[in-house]
Amino acid sequence: MPAYASMTRATSPLQPPATEPSPVRLRRLLSFRRSVRIGPVGAQELVVWAAVLAGIVARVDLWWQGRAFWRDELALVQSLDTYPLGKLLGPLSDTQSAPPAWLLLERLVTTALGTGERAYRLIPLLAGCATLVLVALLARRFVRHTWTAAIPVLALATLPQLVFYSAQAKQYTTDMLLVTGMLLLAVGMLRPGVEPSGQPSGGPSRRREIAWYALIAVGPWFSHGFMLAAPLVAAWVGFVQWRRGVRSLAGLAVRLAAPGVSLLLAALWARHLTSLAPDFAAYWLPFMRAGDRGRFLHWNRFLWEDFGIRELGFDRPWALVLFVVPVLGLAAACARRWSRSTAPPLALPLFAAYAFALVSMYPFGRRLVLFCVPGVLVLAGVAVDALVDGVRRLVPSWTAQVVGLAGVVALGLVAWTTPTSLDQNLRYQYGVDDYRVALQFVKSRWKPGDVLVTGNGDRVAFRVYGRRLGLPADRAYRAMRSRDETRRIGCPLPSEITSAGRVWLLTGDRVSIYPEDRSRYTVIAPFLDRYRRVYFADKGHVTIQVLMPGRAATVDPPQTRCLEFAPVGPPGTPARPPALPVD
Repeated sequence: MPAYASMTRATSPLQPPATEPSPVRLRRLLSFRRSVRIGPVGAQELVVWAAVLAGIVARVDLWWQGRAFWRDELALVQSLDTYPLGKLLGPLSDTQSAPPAWLLLERLVTTALGTGERAYRLIPLLAGCATLVLVALLARRFVRHTWTAAIPVLALATLPQLVFYSAQAKQYTTDMLLVTGMLLLAVGMLRPGVEPSGQPSGGPSRRREIAWYALIAVGPWFSHGFMLAAPLVAAWVGFVQWRRGVRSLAGLAVRLAAPGVSLLLAALWARHLTSLAPDFAAYWLPFMRAGDRGRFLHWNRFLWEDFGIRELGFDRPWALVLFVVPVLGLAAACARRWSRSTAPPLALPLFAAYAFALVSMYPFGRRLVLFCVPGVLVLAGVAVDALVDGVRRLVPSWTAQVVGLAGVVALGLVAWTTPTSLDQNLRYQYGVDDYRVALQFVKSRWKPGDVLVTGNGDRVAFRVYGRRLGLPADRAYRAMRSRDETRRIGCPLPSEITSAGRVWLLTGDRVSIYPEDRSRYTVIAPFLDRYRRVYFADKGHVTIQVLMPGRAATVDPPQTRCLEFAPVGPPGTPARPPALPVD
């Protein structure tokens, strides 16, 4: 006999009297059964919170390393470093986009703590760590076997994308935190509580209701992901409350009026800022079904493979079959009366992101959809919990636990990111462009009369680190792709560069000038008919080369495509300004 079945027969203040109406009695009985945990709860709780601690340690360790800003961070930090408050809330430099309230929070923290790497990454770190805690609490609301709540937490703790963005000056962990918090509040709004008198409450407490509507109103200004997911989740909560008779349609409309207006204004403002950055839409075009691009099935395969491999850490495309696991978790949760109304919101963020991509309004790709991951992982934990529960009804309890652990091991063999592979990913796949070390080296050997040439995509590095190191901005130029791509020997160069006694070339190969060539070769080739290279170094995938006038006798200059040059300029300068006149 199940443990909770025997316990419900005992006298308890939570057990409803026989005279109570049957719906209320059923509700309280189910609430009591949910409060009973099976097995050694203390040990199971330790498993869950040990997984939370492991995730926090991984994130704090990466944050404490104080890595240099990588190119995406640099593109955002250049605006945070230099823009006044009013301008910061408008279009950002270099097609960057971030929620306005999040930007204000970043400015507040860096004003108080300085503009170092750790200060800029403090908010993402705290959000990433807090998300682990909220996911643990959320998962525990849906499982009977407490230890199964550790499954989504452990996955969240070790997925490279999630760990990486918990220590980067980007807003994606804030997206996850707010969406997870919304889901946790939604569960509280939908599950009736118990009044101090012992009677069941017909709806959520006043404090919880205030928190719910306040979050819907404020969240969109801090998170674009929250802005996408909130309408569907709020609509679901309102529908269930209306159907239960907790709220009338008029009452819901009054309560949602102010949050709805706030959410709409945030969405219109985000849409306006995005429309001012055409490069943003061009970059994300593959992740939106714009027009008749490609076949529908081909697009879906690309989309879900990218989501599974990048966000969920699947090792192989065939592992997409693992998407069946959260689907089964959703079905199992809906089959349980006590989670039938609260389970669908777990899948709504993913559905919202996909729907917006389907109508070409928001890209379903890469880190932009990390806010969908917590709900998906919780559903995976529910699936394992349901498996254990089903087996337990057929065989002794210890056998069910073994079956559940075997299921977890099977999932782990395919999808879990081990500590070794996590370290490998963080070292070599994410954030490897170390412009800080490269520019520090240039600064240490800079002489009057030198000039610095960077790739056009590397200009943000000079705007951030060059400014901090005190390198002269009027001696820094960027090399741009030429409109005339005819290959030849003897490319024309501007006098601002040819008059220098020494030319520094600084490029990151991951940001190419010509797409099919490595930038270290593209940028030096036009100089080789009149300059010789006297120094070369690779500083964390950022190449430093030094040129002196005078062609090297042992080097035959190759035919190459020429370059155009322009000053690096401050943030806000066009991505392709007018080129300098050449000799």
